[in-house]
Amino acid sequence: MPAFPLPRYISDERLLPLADKVLRKERLTFEDGLLLYASPDLTGIGAMAQHVRLRLHGRKTYYVQSRRLSYTNICHTHCQFCAFQAKPDDPRAYVLSVEDVVRELSKPENATVRELHMTSGHNPKLKIDYFEDLFRKIKAAFPQIHLKVFTMIEMDYYARNSGLSVEAFLDRCVAAGLESCPGGGAEIFAPEIREKICIGKKEANTWLRVAEICHGRGISTNCTMLYGHIEQPRHRVDHLLQLRELQDRTRGFLAYIPLAYQIEDNELSRTYEIHETTGTQDLREVAVARLLLDNIPHIKAYWVMITEGLAQIAQNYGANDLDGTLIEEEIAHLAGAKTPQFLSKNQLERLIRAADFEPIERDNLYNEM
Repeated sequence: MPAFPLPRYISDERLLPLADKVLRKERLTFEDGLLLYASPDLTGIGAMAQHVRLRLHGRKTYYVQSRRLSYTNICHTHCQFCAFQAKPDDPRAYVLSVEDVVRELSKPENATVRELHMTSGHNPKLKIDYFEDLFRKIKAAFPQIHLKVFTMIEMDYYARNSGLSVEAFLDRCVAAGLESCPGGGAEIFAPEIREKICIGKKEANTWLRVAEICHGRGISTNCTMLYGHIEQPRHRVDHLLQLRELQDRTRGFLAYIPLAYQIEDNELSRTYEIHETTGTQDLREVAVARLLLDNIPHIKAYWVMITEGLAQIAQNYGANDLDGTLIEEEIAHLAGAKTPQFLSKNQLERLIRAADFEPIERDNLYNEM
């Protein structure tokens, strides 16, 4: 990799000691993280993050041909930021049968899908038998599709709802075809924020404990943080460093995805004065993550929440993955995301190449296709 003269790009002199650490591959501290949020020098922060990105991945940017599918929107939990959830008597409420899912995946537009990403509500009527039947029949009909299902909070809920330990629930799901888990449900770990934005959702320790159980059983997961609502920089830094600490122990996180809060049609935005995240916020989140999460290999720019254009730019701020084609993403769009619900493989590759990066199709475990 050619030399990347970091000091030339830094205008805030307070960042120079951090740049020295980055060049020496030294770990950044909590106080360093606060400075990354406080500094107005986004270009300098981006340059440091890009140095790390180029060292780890060169100019490769990954994507996957993926499909989003929610098996139910019925949820007993009351997350104030969510516009997806429905109560059982809501006319919008639904539960997909196994036949519904197989029929949907049989449509022509899903022919090249390599990854099925399923996250949903916490439906008290669904138990382990539903998921075992679902996973077995999906894998029987579509053995080439990788099953990525359950946030950590979902897994904890459905294990308890089934009268099982998380370990027993996970083992049975894996035997039926579960292969990895997405990273949602983490929101913000700080309890004083969590109790205001996701009343009824389990505490941060539950999310971290279930992730550790998955990793201990060889099930890789992603991890996330929801930003841009009522949290403060100290909460974000704390969240990222808790993820880093767990990764030190387990090495089970594949990728980190910063999730921009969507302001429409949810209780949180009606309760507090919250503005839509800006482009500088979104790029800073990507860059700070790349700098603090030194042990998580991949950082995603989630185009659904920050737009395709910003995802392109984020490739110069530390991101090395543009997620995937997605096909019918619901959760972010119901909360106000204005991006498309689908991008084709050709569209994703064009976005990557137009920013002078090399598109690499991957599977869920980052094997290059």
